[in-house]
Amino acid sequence: MQEEFVLLRGALEDTDITDEQIALLIFDIIVLTMQWYTGVLAQIRINAFRVELAAGLYTDLFALAAASVEAEAAVGNAVYMLPSFYNHDCDPNAHILWIENVDARLKALRDIEAGEELRICYIDASMGTDARQAILSKGFCFQCRCHRCLSNE
Repeated sequence: MQEEFVLLRGALEDTDITDEQIALLIFDIIVLTMQWYTGVLAQIRINAFRVELAAGLYTDLFALAAASVEAEAAVGNAVYMLPSFYNHDCDPNAHILWIENVDARLKALRDIEAGEELRICYIDASMGTDARQAILSKGFCFQCRCHRCLSNE
């Protein structure tokens, strides 16, 4: 991350852009600092979705996710405005599907009642409670309190 910041800062300095002009470019209030840069990257990484394209047809969405992770089939990461608002649950009622052109589609995993919040799983749901909690805490900065975690499944 430090190297990326130095490259970005160097690219802007090479164009003879002053700190004041950089501040104007970045919403008129922010000077490009390492703290600002790491904050923006953290927000992007927390809200980014791993885009995976797995070969073959799978009826079990968890098997699809596991197969793509095992095959390291990720084609990148993407930030989608609306899906970024979906909250996490270790027993989700919906799943993000990726179409070949990396369009995102939401698929219900079970019947969803009117007014029920749509929830997706941010991580591999097949892991044990302690592993899920550790990854969510370290990678997403929260402790999961879904029914599955509270019942220690």
